[in-house]
Amino acid sequence: MDMARPSLSEVLNPESVQLSQDGTQLAAMHGNQILVWNEADGGSPSYSVGEATHPLDAGPMAASPDFSQFALRAADDVIRVVSADGGSQQIELEDWHEHEDISQLEISPDGERLAVRGSSGIIALYAMENHELQMTLPACTESAGEISFSPDSSQLFAASRNDATTVWDLQAQETVLELQSDDVYYTHGAWSHDGSRLAVSATSFGHGPEDHWNLTLVDTDAWEMIRTYPELSPTATAFFPDDEELLVATGATSIQRWQIGDIPEELSTGVVNDQTNMSPDGSTAYVADRETLAGFDLDAAEIRVTYDIPDFDCDEIARPQIFEECS
Repeated sequence: MDMARPSLSEVLNPESVQLSQDGTQLAAMHGNQILVWNEADGGSPSYSVGEATHPLDAGPMAASPDFSQFALRAADDVIRVVSADGGSQQIELEDWHEHEDISQLEISPDGERLAVRGSSGIIALYAMENHELQMTLPACTESAGEISFSPDSSQLFAASRNDATTVWDLQAQETVLELQSDDVYYTHGAWSHDGSRLAVSATSFGHGPEDHWNLTLVDTDAWEMIRTYPELSPTATAFFPDDEELLVATGATSIQRWQIGDIPEELSTGVVNDQTNMSPDGSTAYVADRETLAGFDLDAAEIRVTYDIPDFDCDEIARPQIFEECS
């Protein structure tokens, strides 16, 4: 049976979409190339980093708050840190397990640390200034979830499928929260802007006889669960600026606006979206799939701006014969 060949029109990595801290720029992986757009203007990218030679090589990417530096996977145990002007350095990962793959990269909100999560769940933290290893946090048994820094960069949330999902105090190098359930596993966590609450998403998918999802709010002062909301099925969440409302992605062609404790408001976007990138003022959600990137006005409930994704040139890419457009 003939296999469908990949298309050059479906090469944006939606999980890589990031917004600069001031909200003026968007970035995403386009194959092995980073594209950066002016947020307000939309249209064509304002600049790119790297050459567009490997359309299927979009791995994890992390951006510094001001987009002056980007961290990319260069190999199973090598990180490449590139600057907006094209400069590049490599970090060879220490204490990395054999056959370990890099599953996630995250730069802290203060721009000082790079967190590297491996496929086993191991987390290595490096200084962005000199790329020295600062600490290594223990691995899970398998199927690690997402990591996220607290707003003040002092703590790190780390989801896990089988072991306890934890929050690490990075100065003390000890856990301040451990969550574990027999019914669900935790997939990701979103911090409120003031750091006082943590929204933790969970699912039972593949974990029990029935599939269900929920979201739990955690008080980060007392490190206690506030309440679990089984009516939500999030693939990602983000707090609005007032910290009283959540943006909820569900992997559908809509996004939810949820006043905490109320009934979620469903907003149709027309784009199958798993992420919750949001402008600093809470007015725009950035929705993306493998061939679309757009800014969605949350008040008007309509697309406000679209971002062009350049075409790959069949004469300049590796293995052009595997793509349907190059035959």
